[in-house]
Amino acid sequence: MNSATRFLVGLIGMALVVMAVTLFLIKVGMIVSPSFLNATLLVMTVSTALIFLFLERTHPRQPLDFVRNFILTVVLKIILSGFYVFVFLRLDPAAANANVSFFIINYFLFTAYEVAWFAVKKNAE
Repeated sequence: MNSATRFLVGLIGMALVVMAVTLFLIKVGMIVSPSFLNATLLVMTVSTALIFLFLERTHPRQPLDFVRNFILTVVLKIILSGFYVFVFLRLDPAAANANVSFFIINYFLFTAYEVAWFAVKKNAE
């Protein structure tokens, strides 16, 4: 199994675990159900996969090139995430707290997974 396949399998596995834990917490009444639960999880999974595939396929020759590409993806992700948050706040202001909290937690989890993956991979090279 190549690096990209392992990353994507882990990413999908993590998304399923996040979904299961979230649904459990909703069921036991510990959290309020975010109205954009599925959309947020899908957006975070797809964006993380696309960023990984972009960084994996560019094959930078210098470490500085990788850092530039990574920073570019971080900036794009922040801008697009801000747009996504703005949209779901406008569509459902009543559930803003639940949606924003869920989004921030997922943003952290998916970004941490991506950074950890690249840190381990780059340290092994």
